[in-house]
Amino acid sequence: MDKLYEILERSGASDFLIRETTTCSREAFFIGRKLDMGRAKEVCHTFVTVYVDSEDGKFRGSATKEIHPSSTQEEIEHEIQAALFAAKFVKNPWYPVVTGTRAEVAEKSASDLDEALIRIIKTLQAVRTETDEKVNSCEVFVNQKKTRIRNSRGVDVSFSGSDCQTELVINVEKDGHEIELLREICFSAEDAARVTEEAKKLFLSGHDRLNAKPTTQQEHGTILLTGDDVAEFFRYFTAHSNAYNQYMGVAKARIGEKMTGEEADPLTIRLVPEMEGSTRKEPYDSDGNPVKERLLFEDGVCRNFWGSTQHAYYMKMDHTTSMNNMIVSGGDLSEAELRKIPHLEITEFSCFDMDPVSGSFGGEIRLGYESDGKTRQSVTGGSLSGNYGKILKNMKFSKETRQINNFIVPCAVLLEDVSIAGC
Repeated sequence: MDKLYEILERSGASDFLIRETTTCSREAFFIGRKLDMGRAKEVCHTFVTVYVDSEDGKFRGSATKEIHPSSTQEEIEHEIQAALFAAKFVKNPWYPVVTGTRAEVAEKSASDLDEALIRIIKTLQAVRTETDEKVNSCEVFVNQKKTRIRNSRGVDVSFSGSDCQTELVINVEKDGHEIELLREICFSAEDAARVTEEAKKLFLSGHDRLNAKPTTQQEHGTILLTGDDVAEFFRYFTAHSNAYNQYMGVAKARIGEKMTGEEADPLTIRLVPEMEGSTRKEPYDSDGNPVKERLLFEDGVCRNFWGSTQHAYYMKMDHTTSMNNMIVSGGDLSEAELRKIPHLEITEFSCFDMDPVSGSFGGEIRLGYESDGKTRQSVTGGSLSGNYGKILKNMKFSKETRQINNFIVPCAVLLEDVSIAGC
């Protein structure tokens, strides 16, 4: 990096930033429960961002290039000049880069990766299956990342982090019919036991899918949203409090104003730098700015925005932070109390889509449960469509919360006046 830094200093760039990430990984691939292949790798990616100011100093352009580790000095200089040329055509209002941060966080040794991989494999091998269940295949990835960020204004920070990922494919059979399900699980190395819990849920989902009936059509339905897509549901609020969306004029949140209705449960959202069990623990964002705790919403009222250094400057924010982890507080009713209300519980979508600008959300229903408040029947097929403009006025959250990687969210969210297309 020192050679690259010297070349950038001589390049004529108004400012520059180098972000180098080295990823060491251990990987294992299983067919059934038998190891098919193991792999270890180390990959380095170096990205350079150059900034070019206009002659009057009112505008700033930027461009980013990846520099290959084996590049010669001549090749590096060529890539940088190409980036400088491209940056001249970008005319953003001027903004600063982060200044004067220096720190280094101790990194873990490679042996920790091997230990983590073995621990996850043992956890997977311990998953018990019935005669009508089987593990089809499984892939396990354990990654350790070392990141260094250095810029032209004195920032020089290094930090390390790790994450694990498992792709599990299972089969469940009933009366000659078989269903295959895939689940991607992201977790920290310290939370390997979560794999067992998710595997059990996946097998249960398989049995319920085989016993499911077609979803009933409802024009103005009530749904209970559970499962991992609850985290995506709450991204609507972080999108509207993001500095970029605020600057572009597409965000509805306003400091000091309530975003939810009077009949809705109080909405409180915090961003936190670290969370036990989360894969997101970076102490600095991509600009080299320290990640800090920030209260976004309190009882439905927007308190702060968050975002990049560039757009925070445009919004005249004194301080900013990026989003590593998010905590959404629970509501007034317990999950059991919410389930007493007649509803369609949706646990799995083919893909839950949410557009923060239009407020539309929905997806194809893979697995749900129709309930009259006392009994319930698994259903599949059909789709959900709704709009935040309608559901914000009276949405309810469960008191209980659960962690989904880097999100802590209510276990269940009750939404009224949504459209359910049956099949």
